[in-house]
Amino acid sequence: MRIRLFLFFMLCADISWSQTFKVDVRMIEVYATVSDSRGRAMTNLHSDDFHVLEDNRLQQIRVFEPQSSAMTIALLVDTTGSMAADLPRVKNAVARLLDAVKPEDNVGLFTFANGLNRLSNFSTDRNTTLKAIFKARAAGQTALFDSVAQLSRQISKDGGKKAILLFTDGDDNSSVLSLEASVKSVQRTGVPIYTVLYGRALKDQRLSQRLEKISVLTGGIPFKVKDAGGVASAFARVGEDMQNMYLLGYQSDSDNQDDWRSIKVTLPNHPKLKLRAKEGYWR
Repeated sequence: MRIRLFLFFMLCADISWSQTFKVDVRMIEVYATVSDSRGRAMTNLHSDDFHVLEDNRLQQIRVFEPQSSAMTIALLVDTTGSMAADLPRVKNAVARLLDAVKPEDNVGLFTFANGLNRLSNFSTDRNTTLKAIFKARAAGQTALFDSVAQLSRQISKDGGKKAILLFTDGDDNSSVLSLEASVKSVQRTGVPIYTVLYGRALKDQRLSQRLEKISVLTGGIPFKVKDAGGVASAFARVGEDMQNMYLLGYQSDSDNQDDWRSIKVTLPNHPKLKLRAKEGYWR
């Protein structure tokens, strides 16, 4: 009996010991696109071609998804009052984009005005998304920063490659979050944001720079569209870039106590190739 009691207490001690020293290590996701000197996407790379450094420490890549993997794409469309005249053209551009993405890609449709609205769930059924976008109406103010942060948190919970495609022409006039707070929130999730700037965003340099910042700091690309006819072309270019992304995942072993962690992705064996990836994240 004494031996059994001793073993019981030892097991209890082991359980409490493991609980005391349990460490929650989250997977850090990094999206990278690679092209040659002519700008052509390089789609035949493997995990051992990439090196990921966090705070100058080489990390072990535990998750690797090549450009051929299916994606989760969140379309985020500005439906504020200022978009009333141009929204029909945007709807047609979204329809063209849906033809460009792969059949296995999950696409969800969201709009924002005073807040974030979900018009269709993520699905491979393009007809559902089409019906949803053609029902969208323009009205209200602009809560851009809040909507971007909220949407990135939502889709970050899904596995695999994911991205947000944002189309907006307006300033933010009703968000609780600042631009800096919104970008920091998105960087925590690791979701890249592609922005398509149109209308007032092209005439206001301050606004244009702020929206470009959202893309650059999250690993996406900003696109400027000078007229409504160029929207579909921009969407096609965005779709192509998203399809060629690589997903690299690692578990950080950094001992840096700062909130900001720097990231550098390299291709040691392919020095002439051009690579784009985010430069860090907030923990």
